[in-house]
Order: sequence, then C-alpha cells, then structure tokens
Amino acid sequence: MKTLFDLLPVICFFVTFKLASLYENSLTAILPIAPDLIPIVSATAVIIIASLLQMGYIYAKGEKPGKMAVFSTLLVVIFGLMTIAFQNPVFIQWKPTLLYWLFAAILLVGRFKGKIYIKSVFVGMTMPENVWKTVENCCLGFLIAVGFLNLFVAYTFSMDTWVDFKLFGLLGLTLLFTIGLGVYIAKYAEVAENTKDQH
Repeated sequence: MKTLFDLLPVICFFVTFKLASLYENSLTAILPIAPDLIPIVSATAVIIIASLLQMGYIYAKGEKPGKMAVFSTLLVVIFGLMTIAFQNPVFIQWKPTLLYWLFAAILLVGRFKGKIYIKSVFVGMTMPENVWKTVENCCLGFLIAVGFLNLFVAYTFSMDTWVDFKLFGLLGLTLLFTIGLGVYIAKYAEVAENTKDQH
C-alpha cells in the first residue's frame, strides 16, 4: 500500500495526460493553451496538486516525510510551475533527471568527506567496507545513467512515449535495480551476520 501511495502523484500525472489527450479538442475551447500542450500542462498541474496533497496528508498524520519525498515534491512544484508558466514541457521532463542526479551528488559529497551515505538507507545492516563501497558505486552508476536515459527518451521520442516511460520505464528499471542490489546485499549481509554469530 505504501508503494502505491508513493506513486499516486505519478499515476495521477499519467492518467490525466492520457485523458487530456483523448479530449484535447474539447479542452481547447476552454483552456488558453496550445492544443498540443494541453495534455502535458494539465498533467503537470495535477501532479503538483497531488504531490502537495500527499505531503499535507503525511504531515496531518503526524508523520515526517522522507528527504527523497520532500526533494521530489519541491522539484515537482518548481519545475511544474515553470512548465505551466512558460508552457514548455522541457522543465517537467528534466525533473526526474535532476532528482536522480541530486542524490548522486549527495553520495559524491559524502565520498569526498570520507563517508558512505548509502549506509543510512540500510539502517542496522552490517557489511564489510568494500561491499558498502560497491553498493555505493552501483547506486551512483544507476542514478547517473537513468538520469541520462530520461533525457534521451525526452528529447528523442514523442511526449506520449516519455509519459509512458516516466511511469513504467523508470519504475521498472528502479524495481529491477533494487531487486538486483537486494540479492547482492543479502549475500554479504548474511555472511556478516554468520561471522558475527560465530564470535
């Protein structure tokens, strides 16, 4: 359920884009936007509202949203409003890339400080330092590569294809990477745990 809740703004974005594409001619009469921009501008407005409502709901429950969720919402609002104001979809298309690269930059800053920030994602887990570094390198590579891939799709293919990629492509790649990383970590975490038990 939590995964679905986290994805709600993106799902709303996707559904709104598809519906607005179907009723583009009807919406042209009531929206002062170029017909070809109606789907993406409408979807952008919806994802901004959905993201803010999501944050509001989390705070209303007395919980504290994760840093990733906060950064993502800020980028959605800033670049979404720029997309609407300038009626240029390039801003919202850059948002996923900037989010991925922002977290890659955070990991790199930690590296320069001699720290492995990725450990904070796996709280309570013990592994050899060389394994932590490998995990961090994998995450860095993934974040940077997917950021470039998002731009490649955005600038090479149609808006409709990019919207599909934003939901299914990025989600699928992240899921596959997470599973692969989990398998790798499980092997070494298990070894570390067994070694600990022996002592």
